[in-house]
Amino acid sequence: IETVDLSEVIEEAVATALPSAQAKEIRLQRVVDGGATLVSGDPTRLQQVVWNLLSNAIKFTPGGGKVQIRLERVTSHLEIAVADNGLGIASEMLPYVFDRFRQADASTTRATGGLGLGLSIVRHLIEMHGGSVKVESPGLGQGSTFTLALPIYAAISEPGSVASGQQVGGAESNAIQNEESRQLLNGLHVMVVDDQEDTRTFLAVALKQHGATVSLCASAKEVLKAIEGQKPDVLLSDIGMPDEDGYSLIRRIRALPPEQGGQIPAAALTAFASLEDRDRILQAGFQAHVPKPVDATELANIVVLLVASGQTKSE
Repeated sequence: IETVDLSEVIEEAVATALPSAQAKEIRLQRVVDGGATLVSGDPTRLQQVVWNLLSNAIKFTPGGGKVQIRLERVTSHLEIAVADNGLGIASEMLPYVFDRFRQADASTTRATGGLGLGLSIVRHLIEMHGGSVKVESPGLGQGSTFTLALPIYAAISEPGSVASGQQVGGAESNAIQNEESRQLLNGLHVMVVDDQEDTRTFLAVALKQHGATVSLCASAKEVLKAIEGQKPDVLLSDIGMPDEDGYSLIRRIRALPPEQGGQIPAAALTAFASLEDRDRILQAGFQAHVPKPVDATELANIVVLLVASGQTKSE
């Protein structure tokens, strides 16, 4: 837990989401109150939350539409509101928006993308930060607004005090650790497969922040074609994907000779998080089962462990 400037979180999330908005000619507007912008929390998780809401807004807003993200102080809280003029939400569905697996087809080879997990994760992460989240929509075709409320950070030390000096020292130590973290995956090639474009983008940003070279694939078919040309050091795969799921993909990879990628270290990065899912994933041929959500540093450490296990196996 550390002091987080929400204006910076919004700035980074907007930068990540902007290409998707531009591709649909959606106007992405940012409005930031000039007052207090600090909260206590995990910056990676908070950025994931804001990016998730922005991504959803862009996804469900037709081309030429508008998405606005607004940060303002409301009494003792900071509020982030993401509003769009897109598809909207039917009134009977509003009470269930933050539930897991509301999508009718939750099979691992569903015809359409998305497991409906994003908003349940948003609520979970915001509640972990002592905050709340709500949704409002006038109805179908009339857009929607998601609003996060987080307690304002209360500073207890004055500038120049001993406590303030200790905080500066801690910041210098964190800066060194952050620099080491950014080099953790230097020289490593990580291949990511997920049918959701926004998830691929988030994972790519997280991995590149730690120095990795990242290849992105949207399907099992793309992965199999890609490794013919260049084998990655690590594969991170979703399980629930259209046409061919992650179980089928890893079995096909494990059937290949080692020189063709048959022993690529692989982790299943998935919302299927039960013990039964874990056993099935490991039996299929993955070395690790990583339930979503996962933060950037945790993901980087998992990649390092997978590379180490692969080297040990080859020796």
